[in-house]
Amino acid sequence: MRVQGLGYIGVDATDFGAWRAFATDVLAMQIAERGADALALRMDDRCHRVLVQRSDHDGPGFFGFQTAGPEALRETVRQLEAVRVAVTPASEKELMLRGVEGMAWCRDPAGNRIEFFHGLAAGEGPFKAPRPHGGFRCGPLGMGHAVFHVQDIDAMSAFYRDTLGFRLTDYMVKPYRLMFLRANPRHHSVALLQSKLNGVHHVLFEVLALDDVGRAYDFAQERWRIGQTLGRHSNDWTLSFYAFCPAGFMMEYGWGGRTVDEATWTPREVTHGGSMWGHDRLWLDEERRRTANEVRRATILSGLGAPLQVTRGQFNEVE
Repeated sequence: MRVQGLGYIGVDATDFGAWRAFATDVLAMQIAERGADALALRMDDRCHRVLVQRSDHDGPGFFGFQTAGPEALRETVRQLEAVRVAVTPASEKELMLRGVEGMAWCRDPAGNRIEFFHGLAAGEGPFKAPRPHGGFRCGPLGMGHAVFHVQDIDAMSAFYRDTLGFRLTDYMVKPYRLMFLRANPRHHSVALLQSKLNGVHHVLFEVLALDDVGRAYDFAQERWRIGQTLGRHSNDWTLSFYAFCPAGFMMEYGWGGRTVDEATWTPREVTHGGSMWGHDRLWLDEERRRTANEVRRATILSGLGAPLQVTRGQFNEVE
């Protein structure tokens, strides 16, 4: 596999005060100052997983995908150049700011800046959340996933699947086309949503303790705009909510995501809507929100459910 998972994201920001508050209140991430023009947000032992850069505008900056090492990075670059994708080596300043040993970047067919790296540095000391917190699910699964609005889903699918080697986990055809692609056992590291525009729909962060989703939801409702209410997805089984970050796109905060057994998994069509319950899509216009709620109501009435996905240490066995 040329790409191992989503390793970090970058965000352009005009208001560092808003980001310090959002990172603390909602995300419960550790803030590491990087001079006057950057904030590093930590969620594990790495130096950062979110890099906030001062800018004259707000929005997504880049998406960093991890490779296994220098040779894997070179092979990724060769594969991209073989299909005539322009690849730019990182500058020394970019390497230092990212905290990586090697990096190169390109644009995907939708225009997103996609970075490929190896050797993300460790942070100074262990991760320290700003409030009591059980930690985040990272490691071999990467930091989470990114979902993109795309005008040309076939071109994006070819880029991520054929060129980079992502595998199809499942997909939707109605009421819109949506592909879920994985780079490791996490259900998906990238998803592609057919849309009238190109851009970022949301980024997911997954926590290890269910109560941390509830605590973050309480904080999010106090002063931040909720994009989707608390709910549980029907395909990756994540229990989550979505809040708009200061950059203007949604961040999903979830627990209990599904992992895939590569030996037995077969891609399948999702025909029962995106959520088993909850996830009222407050960001939609009234007509589309009504349609989405009708689909969810039918799913609820069907009785669709799924087992909880817990990892070691998250439960107590009862004899």
